[in-house]
Amino acid sequence: MLLIAYAATTLLGVAPGGRASGHIGDDDPEGGSNGASIFPVQPAWTTDLGHAPAAAPAYDEFHAYVPLRDGTLSAVRLRDGEVAWSIDQPTVFPPLPGEGTVIVADETSLVALRVTDGQPLWVLDFERPISATPLRQGGWLLVALTGAELVVLRATDGHEYWRRSFDAAPSTRPSLGGARIFVPVADGRLVTLDLLTGTPIWERVIGGSLGEVLPLDSLFIGSTNNSMYRLSRDDGTVQWRWRTGGDIVGLPVVDEDWLYFASLDNMLYALDRDSGVQQWRRPLPARPRAGPTLIGDVLFVSGVSQRLRTFSRKTGQPFNTLSAPGELGASPYLDASLDPIGLRMVAAGLVDADCVMWCDDYPHGASTWPESQAVIAETMAGLTAADKRKITHDNVAALYGIDVVG
Repeated sequence: MLLIAYAATTLLGVAPGGRASGHIGDDDPEGGSNGASIFPVQPAWTTDLGHAPAAAPAYDEFHAYVPLRDGTLSAVRLRDGEVAWSIDQPTVFPPLPGEGTVIVADETSLVALRVTDGQPLWVLDFERPISATPLRQGGWLLVALTGAELVVLRATDGHEYWRRSFDAAPSTRPSLGGARIFVPVADGRLVTLDLLTGTPIWERVIGGSLGEVLPLDSLFIGSTNNSMYRLSRDDGTVQWRWRTGGDIVGLPVVDEDWLYFASLDNMLYALDRDSGVQQWRRPLPARPRAGPTLIGDVLFVSGVSQRLRTFSRKTGQPFNTLSAPGELGASPYLDASLDPIGLRMVAAGLVDADCVMWCDDYPHGASTWPESQAVIAETMAGLTAADKRKITHDNVAALYGIDVVG
């Protein structure tokens, strides 16, 4: 299931399996079959929320959380596009879902809401404005405040571990990789801190206004000095630098071998992630608003336009174009759990039903309960009764040696 937000008022769910209303371009012959798992597509549902988004939506397994310009936050069910709940909760930052809660940052405070009904669980007031989108990851919560201060919290209850001041304000959201925090600051430095104590480890002057770090085996970061960098995690040494004709937009994405990113010279690039050597580049017809999204072998790029464009990650050749009824307001989101491709493969005889088991995450907030029966009925509609019973019952009993009566 693809989720696409329009800058007007609309959220659209798109599912593989047919032509969408509006224009879906033909597969580029040079793209091969790489996009076949994504295209063609058809609209699954459309939800008009009545107001334009105030920030990008955020997602968990079952909801899209959409901040709106009228000061409300709406939770939209990914399965059918129905609004599960909507509350008065203004924010200009994307929400932060996880572990049964969604945390929302308003001007000076954090509010943790229960994902099932939007009821508040705790509030933390900093008495100073929050200066960048907070980061929630692995049970940690990182918040940058005006006055060049970073606060590190426990995400479950807002407990403060430590805070540290800088001599320049963080320029964007910090990143978390292993036991280290990577903080781009406004004077063009990248500062690295120990996650547990906040102790500085190293800092490196890069220049320009730095974007968010992608922390992997090395650190990948773009800058407004028209460059993409690969840095050493150990000390920030520049391992390679690639110059472009415009500022780098958003986070890059990677696969095993290559790095992909967009820049404001309206170009999409693929570089070898180890050497920095260009593999291909592709002109973009519209100004990109964020970094690309990689889904399988397909790169999705949204720009300041009504069209979502896709490209082959291997060649850069265009695949398809999805035209929306309004300007795109956020990057697309793929929830593979809502696209039961494995179950379709069982129905087609490509996968043996003896090898598949259904599971849930009850009693956690991410489970399908209390709608599990409806989810099973919808996702397994194409299966025989015998295969359904194997997947939901017989296979797990055989695996764990459960003696089932009846």
